[in-house]
Amino acid sequence: MAGSALIVRSEGALISAEIGGLEADAAQFASASKADATKRAYASDWADFTAWCAGLQLDPLPASGYTVGLYLTHSAKAGRAVSTVGRRAAAIASIHRAAGEDNPCARGEVKDILSGIRRTLGRAPNKKQALTVDLIGKVIRRIRGDDPISIRDRAMILLCFGAALRRSELVRLQVDDVEVHRRGLMVHLRKSKTDQEGRGRKVAVPDGKLKIPAAVKAWVRASGVSEGYLFPAANRGQEEILHFSETHFARMLKARCEAAGLDPADISGHSPRRGFATTAGDEGEDLRRTARHMRHVKLETTLGYMEDGELFRENVGASFL
Repeated sequence: MAGSALIVRSEGALISAEIGGLEADAAQFASASKADATKRAYASDWADFTAWCAGLQLDPLPASGYTVGLYLTHSAKAGRAVSTVGRRAAAIASIHRAAGEDNPCARGEVKDILSGIRRTLGRAPNKKQALTVDLIGKVIRRIRGDDPISIRDRAMILLCFGAALRRSELVRLQVDDVEVHRRGLMVHLRKSKTDQEGRGRKVAVPDGKLKIPAAVKAWVRASGVSEGYLFPAANRGQEEILHFSETHFARMLKARCEAAGLDPADISGHSPRRGFATTAGDEGEDLRRTARHMRHVKLETTLGYMEDGELFRENVGASFL
């Protein structure tokens, strides 16, 4: 009997260990289901919510629908954008689901408050200026130096525009991800916002008027990079930062645009990508081909990038006004 009990306990311990391991793996898989930027935003939102709850001695986890409703109202009254309030609700819901608790944001009173916030405070998104091909050319012409920083900045801006890259895609490019082709460059994207599973995408950048392949080749020669990130960290002293950050790219782009006479307040790291779509629309390029180049799942998303050019191209008064 004692031997049998020992075997049962041993088997129970093995089963518990296996379950524990599976739970840890499941948590990792669940974490990987969201993009890094989303996880960072959710962490910031949750920290804000818990701090607010602590100030009023309210429980953040599990939180009641009443508590969440008050918090979302507080966020809206504090001037937070409608999209930010909605994301904070999503963060609270995600944390509760991960903890095995009921989602307070699914309650009717919270849904009503969110709906009211959207109706009362909803406004058109503040889109940054599109850096169309003419503006890209203007910015690049102002970068006259042959020093490594000027060469790098030219290559980053042109490659971002030509491949319609998101900031996150640009700064994480590896040297091996950019392949020289007889007709230009072939950019291999290992993972992107619409490809979280990491299947990979290829984006062709023709060798045309902007001479983008030449700019990238000049950077590779000037920097001597042969492996790792194509655009390494600007500050070598911080070993944990391996590549040029999204924030640094946005700041650099604003500074270069300001030097070219553009208002930096209207520019973001997304402006080259938006400018590519806008230029494609202005040139009458096929919408589906444009969407494929930009890795958009929905055509409506691509149309949203093309700004107001479509209204002029198909304007009923174009022939007589």
